[in-house]
Amino acid sequence: MMHSAFPSLQLSLIICAILMPPLAPAQDAAQKIAFYDVQMTKDEVYSYTNLKFKGDYTSFESPAGAVVLGKTDLGVTVVIILGGGTMSIEAPDAVQEKFKTVFGGYPLSTKFKTLYMRISPKEYVETLGKHSLIRTGDETVLARAKELFDQRFLASYHAGPRAILPDYRTRVFDFDTDDFGQITNEEGYWLKLRRVSPYGSVYPANFVNPKQRYASILLPALNANAVD
Repeated sequence: MMHSAFPSLQLSLIICAILMPPLAPAQDAAQKIAFYDVQMTKDEVYSYTNLKFKGDYTSFESPAGAVVLGKTDLGVTVVIILGGGTMSIEAPDAVQEKFKTVFGGYPLSTKFKTLYMRISPKEYVETLGKHSLIRTGDETVLARAKELFDQRFLASYHAGPRAILPDYRTRVFDFDTDDFGQITNEEGYWLKLRRVSPYGSVYPANFVNPKQRYASILLPALNANAVD
C-alpha cells in the first residue's frame, strides 16, 4: 500500500505542471517598455478652478489658472500647470533631518509658480482627470507650456523625444518656486527629492517608499489594466 502512493503523487505533480500557467510570458510582459509620442496641441489647453492633487508625500492646490495636457495613444502623461498655487512636501521619519538640512525646516510648504508633472494615464483619469476643465485653446498659454516641456521632458521617463509611461502611482513633480527655486520630486516605489540650487538631495539612492513597499508585487497586475 505504501508503494502505490508514489505513482499517484507523480501523476499529481505532472497534472500540476500541465495546468500551471507559464511564468515567463507574464514576466516578459511586465518588463516590456514601450515608447510613445506626446501630443500637445491647443485642443489640450484649458482653464480651471480649485485644482488639487494629493500623493503619498506631495500635495498641491491651485485656485485658478491654465493647464496644458500632453497626451499619448494611451492617455495623458504630461500635466503642465501655469496658474501657480501652494504645495506641501513631507517625508518618512528616516530622512526628516536631511530634509531640514536641504530646505531649512520640515515639512515644506510654499508657493509655486509653475508645475511640470509626469503621471500614468490611469492615475490621471482617477485624480486630476476628474476635475472640471474648460477648453480655451489659448495659443499663448500653449507656447509657454511647450517651452516648459522642452526644458523638463528629458529629465524623466523618456527615450529620446518619446515618452515612457510612469508606473501606476508613480509621479514626477517639477515645481518652480520663488523661495526655493526649482524643486524636483519623484514618488513611486522609490522616493527622490532634490533642490536644484543650491543643490541638495533628501533621499539616498534607491530609497524605498514605505507607502508603496509592496508595489513590486502589485504593479504588474495594475499596469496590465493601466488604461480603462
